[in-house]
Amino acid sequence: MFQRFKNTWCFYLVLFIALPVYAFEPGLYGSLRLQGEYVEPDNKPNNFDSYVAPRDAYSRIGLKIAHSFTSEWSALFQIEAALDLANLAIQGTWDQDEDLRIFKLDISGPLGLLSYGRDWLPYYNKIAYPVDYFSSYYSGFATFTTFRLDDILYYTSPTHNGIQFSIATSKDNGSTDESRNQYTVSYTNKVLTLAAGVDDLGGNGNTKILGWAASYKKGSWYLAAKYERFNSDIAGNGWAANGTEAVNFLVQHTVGKHVLRAMLANVDNYGEFVFHTGWDFHYNERTKLFFEYYQEQETAAIADVRQTTSSGSNSDPADSGGRSLLVGIRYDF
Repeated sequence: MFQRFKNTWCFYLVLFIALPVYAFEPGLYGSLRLQGEYVEPDNKPNNFDSYVAPRDAYSRIGLKIAHSFTSEWSALFQIEAALDLANLAIQGTWDQDEDLRIFKLDISGPLGLLSYGRDWLPYYNKIAYPVDYFSSYYSGFATFTTFRLDDILYYTSPTHNGIQFSIATSKDNGSTDESRNQYTVSYTNKVLTLAAGVDDLGGNGNTKILGWAASYKKGSWYLAAKYERFNSDIAGNGWAANGTEAVNFLVQHTVGKHVLRAMLANVDNYGEFVFHTGWDFHYNERTKLFFEYYQEQETAAIADVRQTTSSGSNSDPADSGGRSLLVGIRYDF
């Protein structure tokens, strides 16, 4: 992974080293997240059996180095490694070929934010994230998009009258030579956020994901909804076929240290009907316990012990979905 970034990042690293030492604002951070789960796949005679085992819930450790050029202009270098506590490895919890989650440089000022490297994508941030609030491994599956890519050039505008837009392009686009391009626009006021986005994968199928999201937060309540639709030249009912859809509804209620949430979703060809509910207990500012139940009609997330449904891993996924009941702990530093 590091070899990919070696030449590209030499200039940026030299730039930061050349800055006065007193100008640095380094910060080490991390999040350790581990769950114990009972998993019951459907169609057990032709699949793995039920089990009780630990699973990592996206642990990570990272370093941020910030520098302020003026009162308005600043830079941030960030590197974040993936930790898989259940498998005692430096690797992604879902994509077990991933070792770096983030490796980027940001420049921000009155004109907005410009970023380059491996980072979160604007389509995920504005469209998928509003319904991705769960604490366990099973968060984030009910969407068509991806979370992070390499070689992203990403610009976000300042917010004006509640309106903000973002554009991003990445050479990391699977087997196609075309760049993957994303565009989002959002509007936010005191309680409501509305967003629309396009995730343009291109390729032979001229594939695009069109997405809309809305969220409402007032007092102890948070409500969110998301709708995605593939627009492509691919016919039929398979993955990325034209017209396939994903719909999500999330409700969340906070009472003191307790957060209760539930989501209903229907994702064509990736989970189909999904029900997810959970309870977080915030023991203190750094530590929380979480309890969740996750069920999917068809396979998206359910897999064998400490394995995943990622095609890049040594996977043994369920062939017709299943359910998981889990308890976990998260510690942030």
